[in-house]
Amino acid sequence: MAAKLRIGVGLSGGVDSAAAALLLLESGYEVIGFTMHLVGADAVADRAAAVAARLGIPHRALDVRAEFEALVLQPFVGEYAAGLTPCPCARCNLAMKFGVLWERMESAGCDRIATGHYARLGERDGRLLLRRGADIAKDQSYFLALLPQTQLQKAMFPLGGLLKAEVRAKVLAHGLVSENEGESQDLCFLADGHFADFVAARRPELRVGGWIVDLEGRRLGRHSGAFQYTIGQRRGLGLGGGPWFVVRIDLARREVVVGREADLQSATVNLSGVNWQAAPPPINAELAVTAQLRYQMQARPAILRHLGEGRAQLEFSAPVFAVAPGQLAVAYCGDEVVAGGWIVRP
Repeated sequence: MAAKLRIGVGLSGGVDSAAAALLLLESGYEVIGFTMHLVGADAVADRAAAVAARLGIPHRALDVRAEFEALVLQPFVGEYAAGLTPCPCARCNLAMKFGVLWERMESAGCDRIATGHYARLGERDGRLLLRRGADIAKDQSYFLALLPQTQLQKAMFPLGGLLKAEVRAKVLAHGLVSENEGESQDLCFLADGHFADFVAARRPELRVGGWIVDLEGRRLGRHSGAFQYTIGQRRGLGLGGGPWFVVRIDLARREVVVGREADLQSATVNLSGVNWQAAPPPINAELAVTAQLRYQMQARPAILRHLGEGRAQLEFSAPVFAVAPGQLAVAYCGDEVVAGGWIVRP
């Protein structure tokens, strides 16, 4: 009789990861829970250990704070310091969950890594393809779009075909988490959600005042640190005569440049660090896709052009609002991820 596959599950103590572990157990796999200790106190590991005990599976807490600091937090701070808008969750999936965590799982004899992401895998021409989760409202394929084939080959997404309501009901029926268990934070390392305080604590020199100016350079108001603003931001500017939106951040000049909504419309988006899910098309080949430039954005029709050397360009059929360098752009064909890449300045 063949041995059971041993699956390492990234266990956070929340609804989704608990459900992923339960579904794998019900499918007959050997399951081990792993929890990454990323920052500060380790309350997450305590919750995860309690879930593992209820499931009757082994549990290991991993202190990976040094790796998280180097691979996620430092780039996060550095990108804000460069006037970019980071996407740390995508970086964490690539470097930490399917990188560092998987390495630890593999060392423990695991055959695959499973997470509570709402995404699905397909296969064509010998390659795995990442697909949107069945629950479109919870779909997380956007944050997984940078995973290469080597990582997808070891990945399992047990929740991909389920709705969030089904997942929550199943977990509660088995008493794995409490009924008041909330959703995970978008940024797990920001307890209060204030990224500016987090960045300034590490780079206090960024807390320097300057001018908020319009596109003609007219001074409209003051700010206490240009790094605190993001492209497309409308609230918190404190300006009259609006509505105003942040169009550009010039850290060298200590300026936040604002304009009208029409000034933030762009049809062309340049990408670097592009990861192709299928085999990359020929250089200058054009693919009809839908694409989104941030997680909450509705995907829009576009042409994706392969430029080579990890670069690509999206040309939207109609201008899109607030293209933010540093964010992740993901292109789809139907529900399949075609490619993901970082938005760069023109």
